[in-house]
Amino acid sequence: MSMHNEFDAFSQGVEPGGLRSKTQIKLLVNYLVANIREPINSSIIIEALQIHGLANYFEVTQAIDDLIENGNLSQTDGMLYITPKGVLSIDELSEELPNSVKETALADAMKLMLLEKRENENTVEIKKCENGCFVTFRVMHKDVPLMELTVYAADYEQAEQLKSNFLNDPAHVYSTVAASLFI
Repeated sequence: MSMHNEFDAFSQGVEPGGLRSKTQIKLLVNYLVANIREPINSSIIIEALQIHGLANYFEVTQAIDDLIENGNLSQTDGMLYITPKGVLSIDELSEELPNSVKETALADAMKLMLLEKRENENTVEIKKCENGCFVTFRVMHKDVPLMELTVYAADYEQAEQLKSNFLNDPAHVYSTVAASLFI
């Protein structure tokens, strides 16, 4: 049973090579939840499929609702879990999805989950001042603060860029500063 020609989904925001089939979008959502192997927030799935234009936002949200309603996924405290029925559908139909779409979606979802984890473990505070912003970075290990560093940014956009760069790899920032101080 091939589903490649069933273009029944909205295509606004979908890039070439993205999914335009409601069934394929549901399969991809199921595939992600099954392959992440830990509970995942639906907002991460939605955002992951938007990064490279793999599926329409509204189609993804509808797919998640449909998958919960038909028993392929369950949801507890906002987190999605794959059910045995969902695993069965992936085992039988995941070959209907292009490998490039599966790999891209999975990589994007994993990056978003890692970023969310880093944001929960490490903090960045931006305070506007007269001529720019002060950006304070806190590197935490469990509940112990390892480092607190405040730097000046010329404007809010630069402060946001510093925040983004820090959250992409807080361990690198910490190790670089620590290495500089201990030399």
